[in-house]
Amino acid sequence: MRREELYWEIGQIDDALIEAAEHSGAKGRVRRSRFSKRWIALVACLIVYSSTATALLATEYTKNKAAEPYIRYLTAADMELAPPVKYEADKFLQALASGNDEHVYIAVNRLVESFNDPQARELALQKLQPFLTSDSAKIAESAAFATDILSKSYQSPYLYKMADGSILFALFNNYSDYGTQNVLWRIKDDVLEPYFSFAAPSMYIKEILPSPDRKLLAVVTSSNKSEFVQILDVEKGTISPELVESARIRHGAQRKLDTWTRSDHENYSYPSQLVWKDNDTLAFEGSLAYDDTAVIENVSVTYRFKDKVMEVQPVK
Repeated sequence: MRREELYWEIGQIDDALIEAAEHSGAKGRVRRSRFSKRWIALVACLIVYSSTATALLATEYTKNKAAEPYIRYLTAADMELAPPVKYEADKFLQALASGNDEHVYIAVNRLVESFNDPQARELALQKLQPFLTSDSAKIAESAAFATDILSKSYQSPYLYKMADGSILFALFNNYSDYGTQNVLWRIKDDVLEPYFSFAAPSMYIKEILPSPDRKLLAVVTSSNKSEFVQILDVEKGTISPELVESARIRHGAQRKLDTWTRSDHENYSYPSQLVWKDNDTLAFEGSLAYDDTAVIENVSVTYRFKDKVMEVQPVK
């Protein structure tokens, strides 16, 4: 077959066409090369944009997280959305002239809190004088107690002078048939402050008994159903477990008795005859209730404060 015929059979391609095709292919590759570089640049831009957007979103997220309120603990005062109530002596001074015995009694006791302000203390002492001879025994006794503290005489038997030089006491002494207000106050370095408040169901302080060396303080508290005992180390600021319930649980386990625990922490049990055996050991008799008060066990209890050791023995 001749060359011309072969070209015809395969599409009439001659050398000129092949050469033209070669030139055309080279240009196409150039265009494709240029086209690829443009795509690379575009992809790079998209990557930069994506990284920037991610960084901005992360920054905004961090700002939003930082703007969230941080609440560690909510007190009752916090939830009132109001400033805490501050002590105002004037309110209680005015109550002295109210003619209402209950208001007067409360005011007389609360005026003790004027202790840290010299001017307020002197004014309270003046205003309390007429109430020392009140016809109400409760008001007269409270006025005498408040005067003893505000004048810094410290002679009242309701004041407990401790080894570290502090003085502890409670206000509203024996205001109820069940006892005294359940808050201990302390004067130390000539500064008055609330020292310890007993939680429910310890609604009243019934008895306070310092250890012989005046380093520890045994406190009997009560509700109208149960009584409780705790020991405070005033100087170190430590406190024992509640001893009546501890004795009830220990004795109940030893005797395999039904030792229920109520949600209100009432146990219908009572201590009596508290006495310090030495500077560290407190002893008392206990009447312990079990099986929904169907069973009453009488026991003798000793507690060593330093070693945290309790012994409970049945009383026959």
